[in-house]
Amino acid sequence: MKIIDINAIDSLENTTKVAKSGGVFIFPTDTVYGIGCVLEESAIEKLYKIKNRPANQPTAVLMNESVFDNYSLFEGQLPNEFWEGKMTIIFKLEEFDLKFPPMITENGTIGVRLPKHHWLNSLISQVGPIVATSANKKGEQTPTEFAQISEKLMEEVDLVIKTSKKLSQKASTIFDLAKNQILRS
Repeated sequence: MKIIDINAIDSLENTTKVAKSGGVFIFPTDTVYGIGCVLEESAIEKLYKIKNRPANQPTAVLMNESVFDNYSLFEGQLPNEFWEGKMTIIFKLEEFDLKFPPMITENGTIGVRLPKHHWLNSLISQVGPIVATSANKKGEQTPTEFAQISEKLMEEVDLVIKTSKKLSQKASTIFDLAKNQILRS
């Protein structure tokens, strides 16, 4: 495991290499520390194994706004928190041209979040959508600062990006667009 400060000149380059090689990495988001990988089935399987996550439990995908350039359908329909990176919205799969592995979807839906975090958006521009969840094992505290990330978890990933900045201390809100219902706030 390698730990790199987010402000290091090569943090983005190193993370891009790890991501493109199918690696799993820990990184800061707009809300909490996340653990993720690229949108490839073998990388997702590795992520799930590290997290001890059940194979049938869906996971959010971090994308950038460019994926919505052709989706005028959503203009004015989505809450501001979504565009600010603090909300995951459950969309129907048919809304996207992308193919999502079944293990990260549920009942024909996918959770999508658009981070506002500059570094994270740069990474998404380099590697494409990132499958992500909180950087903790099931039942552990969700880390909002680097010191809260489990040593055991860090030993199992390929790279850790740290920041001295304290994150928001609250995981993203989850909103089901089809049901018009908040699932987690």
